[in-house]
Amino acid sequence: MIRPKITNFIVLFVSLTACTNKPTSEEKLLEQAFDAIKSDDWEAYSALTITYADFLMKAQHINAFNEKNSYAGGVLKPEQRKQQEQEFRATVKGGPGIIDFKNSSFVSSGRIVHSGSLEAFEGPDIPYRIFGIVAESAGGSAVPEYPRFMVVPWNEEFRIMKLEFPRDGGTQ
Repeated sequence: MIRPKITNFIVLFVSLTACTNKPTSEEKLLEQAFDAIKSDDWEAYSALTITYADFLMKAQHINAFNEKNSYAGGVLKPEQRKQQEQEFRATVKGGPGIIDFKNSSFVSSGRIVHSGSLEAFEGPDIPYRIFGIVAESAGGSAVPEYPRFMVVPWNEEFRIMKLEFPRDGGTQ
């Protein structure tokens, strides 16, 4: 008789935990991205990203079953995901002007560097905001210049579409 109560508690706990991990604010998204980069966890970071192809497939009403049969899902999305992974790897590697994620901790989202909207071939334009972040290391809090995070809304949450780097470094 006790087992069903324990099972119900576990299901409830897992459900509540899953709900709280969703990036429903830009601040939470950036903190989760920071943690994923710090721990060099591409899978965790990848779950926080979105591609332009995803917006295109949504506008075209292409479901996951038919995704690979479309240009957006079969060609465009894999290319964009590869670019996102390259950006992630460049961020983990670090370099001049890039946050030392391994030796820092997240403090808050920084200022909005730029905002606008991406023109969509189909569907509404995609609003975005590009953020810096505030990190803390042994030397105190700092607002490093790079990377910058392009954040877009997606299904009542937020996702990272791309990272920006100095023109002379990163993946540029």
